[in-house]
Amino acid sequence: MIKQEFLRLARQFPVAAAMKSDEDMQVALESDALLLFLLKGDAFQLAPFIAQAHQRGKGVVVHVDLVSGIGKDRAGIQYLRQMGVDAIITSRSQLVSAGRAEGLTTIQRLLLLDDSALDTGVRTIARAAPDIVEILPGIIFPEVVQTLQRLLPGPFIAGGFIRTVADVTRVQAAGSILSSSSTYILWRRMSKE
Repeated sequence: MIKQEFLRLARQFPVAAAMKSDEDMQVALESDALLLFLLKGDAFQLAPFIAQAHQRGKGVVVHVDLVSGIGKDRAGIQYLRQMGVDAIITSRSQLVSAGRAEGLTTIQRLLLLDDSALDTGVRTIARAAPDIVEILPGIIFPEVVQTLQRLLPGPFIAGGFIRTVADVTRVQAAGSILSSSSTYILWRRMSKE
């Protein structure tokens, strides 16, 4: 999946299903979410899940650092591409480079614990040049977006502690292209009230 296709799916539905269990994977397949972020699990689960997701027009994004059975190197990224993974998430700059070389959309996570994490993380991400940056915890995205936009080209995903429709609306209004959430209700289209 090229970056433009990822962005198209993000525009069609504003929340990515953040999956951490087999149950999450089944619920995500039946949900309205078009981007499915696999944050836990193992390589043995991937092939059948990817096939089912693609049959439903969904993109599969694997967090390379957290899914077991996948080498944290270029060969591991090649394996994911061969399996049909559409994009990767990582905190590691060298895996961003490997993902880009394999034609995958790359998402690099930026964990913001304090101001020094922001400074260090921005420098690391600027060098790695991922396609997209995921800000954690996403709930603070509106408070840091001006600094981020000044220092990084984006686009940005807000991930972590996104639990309500109001949270999604708030981070979108601040400029996030997508929210990543493990809250099932957010994986369904909401009627405007």
